[in-house]
Amino acid sequence: MDNNLYKIPSRKRRFSPLMKKITFLIVLLITLLIPLIFVGELVERREKLFKETVKEIGNEWGKSQKIIAPVISLSYKDSSLSKNDSIRNEKNVVVQPVERRIAILPEELNVTVELKDELKHRGIYNATVYTANMKLTGYFSTKDFPDKNDMIGYLSIGLSDTKALVKVNKFKLGNVEKDLEIISGTMANPLFTNGISGNIGPEYDDMMKEDKIPFEIDIDFRGSRKIYILPLGKKNHFDMKSNWKSPSFSGVLPVERNIDGNGFTAKWEVSNLIRNYPQVLDIDKDIYYDFKDSYSDVDYDGEESTIVKVLLYNSVTDYTQIYRACRYGILFILMSLVIVYIFEIVSKKVAHYVQYIVVGFSLVMFYLLLLSLSEHLGFEMAYLLASLAIVIPNSLYVASMTDNKKFGIGMFIFLSGIYAILFSILRMEQYALLAGTLLILAMLYVVMYLTKKADIFFKLEEENN
Repeated sequence: MDNNLYKIPSRKRRFSPLMKKITFLIVLLITLLIPLIFVGELVERREKLFKETVKEIGNEWGKSQKIIAPVISLSYKDSSLSKNDSIRNEKNVVVQPVERRIAILPEELNVTVELKDELKHRGIYNATVYTANMKLTGYFSTKDFPDKNDMIGYLSIGLSDTKALVKVNKFKLGNVEKDLEIISGTMANPLFTNGISGNIGPEYDDMMKEDKIPFEIDIDFRGSRKIYILPLGKKNHFDMKSNWKSPSFSGVLPVERNIDGNGFTAKWEVSNLIRNYPQVLDIDKDIYYDFKDSYSDVDYDGEESTIVKVLLYNSVTDYTQIYRACRYGILFILMSLVIVYIFEIVSKKVAHYVQYIVVGFSLVMFYLLLLSLSEHLGFEMAYLLASLAIVIPNSLYVASMTDNKKFGIGMFIFLSGIYAILFSILRMEQYALLAGTLLILAMLYVVMYLTKKADIFFKLEEENN
């Protein structure tokens, strides 16, 4: 009897070529994540270096400027009795005069600012800075002044970076024809420290007889990135004009704004009712956050913020867009490798694993090339050249791999399409998440359609093998 009749058939099944290829593609995708992560980290380091360079240029030219102007600071001896002092005085207690320091804010404040931005270069990096002319007019109310005869007064302007003060064109108070004699410092420390002041001498005593004390100030200064203005008056009217085409308004928003190809104009009408400080301040209390000098270099968006803020820089840099593109990298590489695999099956030409590796790493190189070119050519031109540098060679490579020009053309159309979609996603900030989600969903539907009859792939694999 033949013993072979009783042999139990082996249950060991040959590993499907299809499963081998799918397993390989999964491993390849995971492997390609490593260089993609490195490129993302490189983008972050380059962006950090860019921001540091921009900050250095701004510090040399002029930092972000915060305007606190104008304020009349007064110091005098106060010998008036409080209620408790009056009670003690009945017992022959002598009350010593106390030195008071107050800051009086204007009744009406009109500010006109004209900004001219310009580009400064350092190596491959550019930083936008500005030169500003600011005119302040309005008046103080004599009702806010104490009834004292021995007061020492100064008209002060707060400017957060005084080294960027270019010129004082006019510094007038009251109806006196000549300008105030200007000295450094604000004479309102610790309320605010950086700025300039004008000494209010005896020749200004007559102005207290009037109801209004007018002022007229005109200065030129430099700055970078931001400009903040405090609405110190009971009534505030601000006008700002600049050739900067992409401003960002925050804090107190303008009532009118116009942005076009020539720049922007904006107007503010601000009441003192929105402020968190009174019309007459105790200088020594130092409890008013809006006056802090550190405010100029910090973005503060708390409820206490009652400051007019204009930002003159692009918060979304080329590096931000490249980093966002890297986040979509693994999805686009997956889509491309799937298309290559479909072309392989349909063309009945077996692609070697090395060919998939070459295509995968070339797709990763797109992001590194985009980063390198954008630092010299700008994002739009860099994106176009980087796309062409990847799309054309890969299309020719697929045409050669499949021995069919139609598949090369198909690869060209596919890669051109996904890079065009990626560019659109990067441009639409508000709808980026929605567009990315729809793209993933569309890719899923395509895969579902192509794999609805999985046996076709198995048959083609068997034919190729």
